[in-house]
Amino acid sequence: MPSGGQVAAPNQLDRVLRGYLDHLVVERGIADNTLRSYRRDLRRYSEYLGGRGITELAEVTELVVGEFLAVLREGNADHPPLATSSAARTLVAVRGLQPVRGPGRAAGHRRCP
Repeated sequence: MPSGGQVAAPNQLDRVLRGYLDHLVVERGIADNTLRSYRRDLRRYSEYLGGRGITELAEVTELVVGEFLAVLREGNADHPPLATSSAARTLVAVRGLQPVRGPGRAAGHRRCP
């Protein structure tokens, strides 16, 4: 947290995540349980990206997403390994947020209709 008790301004990734979750509620009408799961999954994704110094979706490559999936399946000090079905759901949330194209190329955020 910045000095003076102020909260840091959200980065581009945080803004996109909020917009995507809003889109799921308003445009797609997803169920509350699904929304909670996606919110948790995308928070974990955001934390993973932040730990790698990634603050914009344009910096994410397929390799980064693949490494994130490996962390989900193997677990780490903060999270136990996820079951295959839970890791798959997390990957669906990530791919919905940002379809990744090509093994090393970064992809832009898909605009909501």
